[in-house]
Amino acid sequence: MGVSNTHLEQSYSADIQKSVYTQDETNNIYVVNRYLGLLYYGLLMIYIYYKYDKLMYSSHYYRNIFILLLLLAYPYIIYPIQYFIYNIILFIIRIFYTNIYKTNHW
Repeated sequence: MGVSNTHLEQSYSADIQKSVYTQDETNNIYVVNRYLGLLYYGLLMIYIYYKYDKLMYSSHYYRNIFILLLLLAYPYIIYPIQYFIYNIILFIIRIFYTNIYKTNHW
């Protein structure tokens, strides 16, 4: 009497391989993002090293300091903006492409 648990698990559970693939891809993106962050700060330090005299001893000293501080904080400023825009786009896409019926038959 009733439906067996294996049938329910097969019908409504997440695909294990898809979950593993998604987790692996997320980890890969995280690693690549870390390397890109290191590359960004490395290139920024090289730029500051070679342009230090021109940046610090010019007549626009405060403007140059402000720009350098913005460049150093850029990854921390852009991430929340990027995350917010991504979630808005994802929300709009999910409005139109959502599976509202969890069945095996269409």
